[in-house]
Amino acid sequence: MNGPSRAGLRKIRTALLRGLLPVLAAGGLAAGPAGAQDGVWEKWSSESFTLQPRESFQFHVNFDEIQVRSWKLVVDGGDMKADLSVLRVRDESLLYYKIDEQRHEAIIPWGRGEEIMVVITSRNEKGSFTVDLMGPPRDQVHAAYSYHVNRALEAYGSGRRLKAEAECETAIRLDSEDGVAKVLLAGFLRERHYYTKAEALTQEALAGDLPPEMRELAEDLQDELAKLRAPLPEEVVQGVARAEDLLEAGEAEEALQICDDLLSGGLELRSPSKSRLQTLRGRALDQLDRNFEAVDAFTQALQLTRNRDRQAVIYFHMGRLYLKMDNYQQAQGAYTMALNYGLPSGLEVQARESLKVIENRLAE
Repeated sequence: MNGPSRAGLRKIRTALLRGLLPVLAAGGLAAGPAGAQDGVWEKWSSESFTLQPRESFQFHVNFDEIQVRSWKLVVDGGDMKADLSVLRVRDESLLYYKIDEQRHEAIIPWGRGEEIMVVITSRNEKGSFTVDLMGPPRDQVHAAYSYHVNRALEAYGSGRRLKAEAECETAIRLDSEDGVAKVLLAGFLRERHYYTKAEALTQEALAGDLPPEMRELAEDLQDELAKLRAPLPEEVVQGVARAEDLLEAGEAEEALQICDDLLSGGLELRSPSKSRLQTLRGRALDQLDRNFEAVDAFTQALQLTRNRDRQAVIYFHMGRLYLKMDNYQQAQGAYTMALNYGLPSGLEVQARESLKVIENRLAE
């Protein structure tokens, strides 16, 4: 086969990207490209050939031949069966391997620097096989990401965050103009609270060429970082610190009074300040067993922040409050949201232990 030529991939939609990477405008990152836009596939090339029993046919495909984000390889033997393996040449990782199938379909993650080796082996009878390369309609093809960006997406999707960060750093080192790698790395750094570095990378990325969905994510991230870096008024900082100390000492009435005074005073408070104070109000009201007022305070705190780290902590406190109220269903939902948004390690352990308690009580 003379290099199956072209294929495509669906656009990685912004909403999907936001689903996995909390740092990018309260959402995340796709683990990898998944298919044609809206599930519509178009045949880009096709070739048929005949293999004798147990005969193998091998070919390579590199990025210069298929300059897209991903493509689908389809091998159809009709009534005849074959084995199919797809190996990424650069790191020798096996992307697909199945035996004794009449039809194979393999989605191939793709980008600059990619190359695969495909091996088709007939089973015990002579057979004719059709190899199709499927992609999106040709007017929906989008520029591919780099090899290391694709590895970063895969690493992040499998939970290896430091590996994903390292792959982005490698991509930038090899190509200082790789704006997509800069956006993703900025997101990872924001997640670790390195706001200054994240902001610098985001600005660099926006100054260059970016695919539309990445530009939108970068702009959202820039807005989020601006809010995160905006300092709280000194009076609020002091009040929050004092209220937290009082809550630790069990002096909920005094902590509540500090929060109420700051919220009702003449200060020009932005949403992050109000959210922080409402969270503390909720904790104070919880200690005072004014449960429904506490629920209202936590709800307001959630509405006032887009910061997923803050939202995770608020959901944690809501879960604890609902559990105290024996409202197990809502407690379970709140703790689950807290874990999904990403809790600090200490609170994460508490949340998981509380979920076990809730599951046992719901099972009774």
